[in-house]
Amino acid sequence: MNLHAREAVASFGPAWLVMIADIDVASIVTGLQAGAAWGYHLIFVMLLLTLPLFIIQDAAGRLGTLGGVGLGEAILRRYGRGTALLAAVPMALTDFLEYVSEYAGIAIGLALLGLPVLPGLGVAYLLHLAIVAGREYSQAERILLPVSFALVLSLAASVFFFHVNFGTAAAVGLSPIQPYADSSFRYLAAASIGAVVMPWMLYFHSGADSRKRTQDRDPRRERRTTFVSALVSEVLMVAVVLVGMQMSSTGGPLSVQSLEAFLSPLGDHLSMLLGIGFIAAGFLALVVVSMGSAWGVMEATGATSRRSFLTVYLAESTPALLLVVLTTSYVPLILTLMVSFTIVIIPSLYFLGRLVSDPETMRGHAHGWRAQAAFWAASAVVVGGGVLGLLTFL
Repeated sequence: MNLHAREAVASFGPAWLVMIADIDVASIVTGLQAGAAWGYHLIFVMLLLTLPLFIIQDAAGRLGTLGGVGLGEAILRRYGRGTALLAAVPMALTDFLEYVSEYAGIAIGLALLGLPVLPGLGVAYLLHLAIVAGREYSQAERILLPVSFALVLSLAASVFFFHVNFGTAAAVGLSPIQPYADSSFRYLAAASIGAVVMPWMLYFHSGADSRKRTQDRDPRRERRTTFVSALVSEVLMVAVVLVGMQMSSTGGPLSVQSLEAFLSPLGDHLSMLLGIGFIAAGFLALVVVSMGSAWGVMEATGATSRRSFLTVYLAESTPALLLVVLTTSYVPLILTLMVSFTIVIIPSLYFLGRLVSDPETMRGHAHGWRAQAAFWAASAVVVGGGVLGLLTFL
């Protein structure tokens, strides 16, 4: 492998993993619910979100590659421990709910594959613990990349089980004229916005890039990878919406039971694909979220020991697993969680924007005024959508 190819591979992992992990169980549930309720109409919102997703994650990637630090460490250095904790702790608290949704998704996937749920959840928990305990990002990446490819292929292939009128999909789904006045549409649109950029993504992307020591490499390659990954992420969310659209005939809110009833007459192959998709999405997000959350808290406190890392992980994931075992009513929780992320992310977005514009932090590669304007505009879209969703919910 020549030098150019090696550098391309070295810069590929973090941006790709954070974008594909963004298609987690909560995002899939949001997309299925959006498709079941509104058909093609939310496709425009999904595709439009590619731009703010790229702009914000590009800033996180630049902090890791050119600044050489993760977001938590950068906030700690520049603003002190108290401020770093102010940004990281709310993320860690909401990540507990993320774990709930991911374990619930793995449970759905196991059920769709006809596998025993409780033993399967136990295996996922232990495998997750083994990967996280290693703490080395490069080792985790070698396991997570194949999982991400399985997720992409399973979701993309599931669309071909249905007849999709692509002409109507383009005419309706690509039109900017949508039923924004409807409160249900606004709420699901806000949930979709919340699903596109989550707090842990900023910590993971910057932290993974800094840990791979990709700084001083060509930042344009990182930017291209981030854009392609963002586009693939949102196109796959469109695929999820198309599958959810077929579920509109089942009636009632999305649930495990309605999903199984919908899939039953369509044969085992679709159930297998979606089962693999749910398990891959849940497991990939579990690992990526736990790394991002632990890195954020550890960098904010300055605690870098293996024990501290595992303490953060166990404190969040173990109660989440127990909650999933004890209850199955989580779809409304997931949708509310997606909307709340757009509020929780405000401190992290603010500090990320300040840091990538700081010449000292960025080692002379700070954002210019155009990049700054784009970042704050993208952040305003994400936060504004969340505020609108919360107002609709209240």
